[in-house]
Amino acid sequence: MSDNNPGSQGNSPYGQQNQPQYGQNAGSYGQQNPSPYGQQGQSPYGQQGGNNYPGQQGYQGQPAENPGRTLGIVGFILAILIAPVGLIISIVAFVKSRKAGMGNGFALAGIIIGVLFTIGLILIIGLVAAAAPLIQEVATACEGVASGETVTVQGQTITCP
Repeated sequence: MSDNNPGSQGNSPYGQQNQPQYGQNAGSYGQQNPSPYGQQGQSPYGQQGGNNYPGQQGYQGQPAENPGRTLGIVGFILAILIAPVGLIISIVAFVKSRKAGMGNGFALAGIIIGVLFTIGLILIIGLVAAAAPLIQEVATACEGVASGETVTVQGQTITCP
């Protein structure tokens, strides 16, 4: 049976026979063993760390997640389907990404598409609203007239549907 005393000098099953005891220093405090390869912490390319391959950066950790990325994609899709809602969501996503110092192409595309589609929607609603009285007047004039007959509304000849 082996002796588990830290001070014992018996044979170890791992071949560690002459280990220095507490208080016995293999080297003096503050001295570093020189490396045969020069400084390992410095690269001739100005990079820190042990990675000495040109063009490679040391591992800096996982890149930060863009907080507006998912919202930007949702805003982009909604800008095509429901323009005003997609426009608002895309603006929120773009602002979130900018605050984090990141770009967001989907949010920018959603803003552009949302603005164009919203302007188009407003123009269509405006045209329908402006044409509503004229449409009502034509419908009234065509009441009781057979299909294909012509009527005159505001000086214009119109064929009834």
